[in-house]
Amino acid sequence: MLYAVSAIVGILLGLAAAQVTISCTGHCVAQPRFPVWQSGVIGLAGAVVVAIACALLDEEFIPVTRQWLRAARRRISGDRRNRQAS
Repeated sequence: MLYAVSAIVGILLGLAAAQVTISCTGHCVAQPRFPVWQSGVIGLAGAVVVAIACALLDEEFIPVTRQWLRAARRRISGDRRNRQAS
């Protein structure tokens, strides 16, 4: 489910980025603001962010996320204590 949601969001974000055009005055053809590869990268980045957010909020991953946060806090606070002692 996480992969499906992130893939859909990534595709939609990439398509939205592809639709952005540079405005022009007079009789000219609107040119795309982002090349195709940049639209793809924008879509991929959006999909990765959504996948990470869904994984962090998923009940299955919450205990792992809490352990990771505790370990990160201990590591950061341990670094501060070591720096203060020096």
